[in-house]
Amino acid sequence: MKTIVIDGNNFSNEEGFYGEIDRLLTSGLDFKTGHNLNSFLDILRGGFGVHEYGEPLKITWINAAKSREDLGYDETLRHWEKILTRCHPSNAAGVRKKIGDAKNHQGKTLFDTITEIILDNDDEDFRWDLEIVE
Repeated sequence: MKTIVIDGNNFSNEEGFYGEIDRLLTSGLDFKTGHNLNSFLDILRGGFGVHEYGEPLKITWINAAKSREDLGYDETLRHWEKILTRCHPSNAAGVRKKIGDAKNHQGKTLFDTITEIILDNDDEDFRWDLEIVE
C-alpha cells in the first residue's frame, strides 16, 4: 500500500490544500485538476500519475491541528460563500443554511468534510486508511 503524507504546514486554506493534493497525488498531467471536493475524491481514486485507479492508499496527515484550524469554520464559510455564487438556484437555500451554520460555528468544517471523504468511503473498490497526527 502506498503512503502519502499530507503536511498541514504546507498550506493554510482550501486552495492550498488542493495544491498540496495535486503535488502529492498527480504527476505528468497535461491539464489542471479541479480544486473542489468532488475532484479531491476523483484524485483519491487514482489514475492521475501517482497511484493506479483503485489502488489502496495510506494517508498520514501530519500537523493536522494546524489544518483543523486552517480548514475550520472561517474557511468553511468562504467555501460556502463561493459555492453560493455559482450554485443552481434550487440549491441556494441549502447553501445559505450551511453559510449560517459556519457563521455560528455549527456543523461540519472543511477539515471534517475532507477527513470524512477519506474515511467514509462506501465504494468497496477503493480503500484509504487515514492516520491523523496532531
